Amino acid sequence: MKKIIIVIFLISNIGFSQSNLKKAKSNLSSRTYNASSVSSSTSSYDDNSSTNFFGELFINLLAFVTYKAALGNLEQRHFTPYPYYYSNVNGEYDFGMEKEDNKSIVSIGGNYLFGNAVNAIEANINWRFIPFLGVDLTHNRFFEKGLGGSDQLDVTSFMVNYYRIRERHVTGWWGIGVTNVGNEVNSLGFSYNLGIEVYPFNPMSIHLSYKQSFINQSHINIMKFQAKYHIKKKSVYAGYHDISLGGVKVSGPVIGAEFRF
Repeated sequence: MKKIIIVIFLISNIGFSQSNLKKAKSNLSSRTYNASSVSSSTSSYDDNSSTNFFGELFINLLAFVTYKAALGNLEQRHFTPYPYYYSNVNGEYDFGMEKEDNKSIVSIGGNYLFGNAVNAIEANINWRFIPFLGVDLTHNRFFEKGLGGSDQLDVTSFMVNYYRIRERHVTGWWGIGVTNVGNEVNSLGFSYNLGIEVYPFNPMSIHLSYKQSFINQSHINIMKFQAKYHIKKKSVYAGYHDISLGGVKVSGPVIGAEFRF
């Protein structure tokens, strides 16, 4: 009898873990606005209080830094060949135009998220065709496995970013764009993002960013914390991504790499 109870308990737990992406798809697919959806939204906010707290804290911090930067002039900037290339410049931007500097940069990268029930693979390409403006394309595939097979959810975002903070030791940006959620959801929504990357000492940098997408009557929130180790035009990183898919948490530690051209 005890063995039967244990088996039932394990099956129920597995079944619960299988339901994560199905629940996320259901929440993101909802196009009906009523009292129950408001209640569900409030519950989702409570369930993801950590994401909202850190998101608001980060937004306020970036707003303060941006305000300080906005007090100065928009001096001409160019891209360094790679972070820490010059002894007096830690980050991506140089104030002059040395012969080694670049007028545009392209970076590609990817990472793997180790979640409790849901894992994810992310691929990204960023093209800054001029120092203060660029486009960013990101594709995430979330997946979970269980007794019934596997389930997955594809999320693709295209952003246009304005790089307002372009200093020797820090880069800061914000942008707007669209996010498409595939599979059974098959919906497109408005997105905004903001981020900052600080280069404290060779060969490290700290990346913080937040993106929110409005899908039907729900949201996708992605908060990223990454510590990067730079090796010329390459970097490897580890960190933590705090992610909510329609109120369903799929957060976890990540490892990844980036390449710059």
